Amino acid sequence: MKKLTEDFANKVYDILVQFGAREAERFEFIYHHCVAKDGCMEWRFQGMFGFGGKYRSGWNGVTAYPESITTTMQKKLDECNNLLKQLKDA
Repeated sequence: MKKLTEDFANKVYDILVQFGAREAERFEFIYHHCVAKDGCMEWRFQGMFGFGGKYRSGWNGVTAYPESITTTMQKKLDECNNLLKQLKDA
């Protein structure tokens, strides 16, 4: 599994924080996506996307449980995913 660079992972996490991820979990996010031997395919950050709110490193996007998605949440998911797609890995 491809690991993220620390710079890219920090940029991703900056975006996730905008959507409710806890700043206190940044170190763990960076460790698991950049350092851990097996990397990390998904990260449950919850935030405004509820318990199902996950970052998916394989395609650099976020998801939520389909049954939990409201119209407002879908707009926020789209916004978050658009911001993530604009990131460039250094």
